[in-house]
Amino acid sequence: MSGPARLALALALSLAAAAGASAQDAAQGAAPGGTASAAQAPAPPPPRDLGPVKDVDNENALARFGIVSFGSFPILLFYTDFSFDLGRYVVNGFDSNYAPWPFKSEYTESPTEAELLTRIGVAVGASLTVGAIDYFIRASKAKKAKLRRQALLEYSAEERAGAEKAPPPEPAPAPAP
Repeated sequence: MSGPARLALALALSLAAAAGASAQDAAQGAAPGGTASAAQAPAPPPPRDLGPVKDVDNENALARFGIVSFGSFPILLFYTDFSFDLGRYVVNGFDSNYAPWPFKSEYTESPTEAELLTRIGVAVGASLTVGAIDYFIRASKAKKAKLRRQALLEYSAEERAGAEKAPPPEPAPAPAP
């Protein structure tokens, strides 16, 4: 038997064994994966306190700004290049020597070094703008979450104070015979 034939046979046997084991588990009432069924499984432990909930403003805002700006740069550079090429094509009367990508040919005019630097500068400015917009959106969400959390704490404090001051409930009158 050749090497590929042995490999195919071994793969077929292992798949058949796995399918047989799954069918046997199902017939015995066990859940897939080899665990006992829900009726036999012990109750899950009670949830434990996981500590404070991660807050939106705990994140390093400067690092996120850099990541978003740096990540958006290649996409914005592509769109900036296409926009500049398309603008140059329109300004030159739809001349095929100025066709934008993906319609460029070997006769298409190449941009000058100054045009390339302008394109990169526009893409950098746009990516920094995207990072700033993301920062302000996150800051707004963090401020709303902080106000909501503060209102909830004040409300729960008022509820506790109200429960302490409330008189005990009066017993219900006994029914007449």
